[in-house]
Amino acid sequence: MKKSEQWFKHIFNNTGVGILVVDKKRTILEANKTVCDMLGYKYEEVINKHAEIFHISEESSQRFQEITFNTIFKSNTLDLEYKFKHKDGHPVWIKITGDVIKDKDEVLWIVTDIDKRVKFQEELASLNDILNNKLDRQIEALREKDRQLQYQARLAQMGEMLNMISHQWRQPLMSICATTSFLHGKLLINEFEQKQFIEELEIIEDSSEFLSNTINDFRNFFKIDKEKINTSFESIVDTTLKIIKPILSNNHIEIKTKYESYKTIFSLENEIRQVVLNILKNSEDAFIQKNIKDRKILISTFTKDNFTFLEISDNAGGIKPSLLNKIFDSYFTTKDSINGTGLGLCMSKTIIEDNCKGTITAKNNNKNGVDFTIKLPIKK
Repeated sequence: MKKSEQWFKHIFNNTGVGILVVDKKRTILEANKTVCDMLGYKYEEVINKHAEIFHISEESSQRFQEITFNTIFKSNTLDLEYKFKHKDGHPVWIKITGDVIKDKDEVLWIVTDIDKRVKFQEELASLNDILNNKLDRQIEALREKDRQLQYQARLAQMGEMLNMISHQWRQPLMSICATTSFLHGKLLINEFEQKQFIEELEIIEDSSEFLSNTINDFRNFFKIDKEKINTSFESIVDTTLKIIKPILSNNHIEIKTKYESYKTIFSLENEIRQVVLNILKNSEDAFIQKNIKDRKILISTFTKDNFTFLEISDNAGGIKPSLLNKIFDSYFTTKDSINGTGLGLCMSKTIIEDNCKGTITAKNNNKNGVDFTIKLPIKK
């Protein structure tokens, strides 16, 4: 019998979990070596002591009693994770499982040290918070960069718009100036016929109407789309050429169109116009920068499967093969430092792929130029 008791005591004290026996008044009746070591006490320091010594505060002890003892004597079992206090004062997370000892007002507590696991989980949660905050800041920084890109691209477009307006207005303004000078001279010498006077005024009226219409065209062209509408590549190209063709013609660039699609797309019309305008402006800049003599641009549309395609081809010298996969990167430009911002094609890619759910690609052609191809789904 004595040998059995010693064997039981050896197992009791050397098991891998802590064991406590507590009565209904929460007096510690028994404790094994594992739980004593876990909480930093010697055996004689806990026996017949109130279990409150294991708690970080009186409130914690009362809360533990409410959660555990009031429950365990009703349902006989309990499984709980709780924060105890080490003898030196630092908190220790434990998992405690309780069973009522039958025929006695006593509870057998099985105590497992989970402090490392809980602290690891807390550290992991803290790291996740740090990473999430860092990720949020990076996302916001990217959004701010994107807003800055859009703003700079818009400023560049405004500059190009003013340049195109000046070309559009030059001829009618010269006509108005010439007509008013002619009429002013006739009035000074009191030599004019009513019929001729009316005809000259009609020239001024026509030129003024042209100027007004030009303003409306540009206002509509650069208006930001809020909603997608039914449109087509052909309609988009025609309205774009109405804006840019005078300046291209002034630089001796021949433009031809070859329409074979005429399919409806449901998309952001003005944004696609600005992409087409940007590609045409890039061709114009390349022709001038490389001093190309025979300047030609072909704009084609065609259909394949459930998609409609817009292809803009030029013979403006092409792009170095090593640079082709970089031309849609932000701030990358093949132009000189005066004419190039590196924003146009980056924003064009964002418009087509993110906003319009299509694709835009570029490749060198066999005409010593570049083919830009935009692919969008046909409206079903």
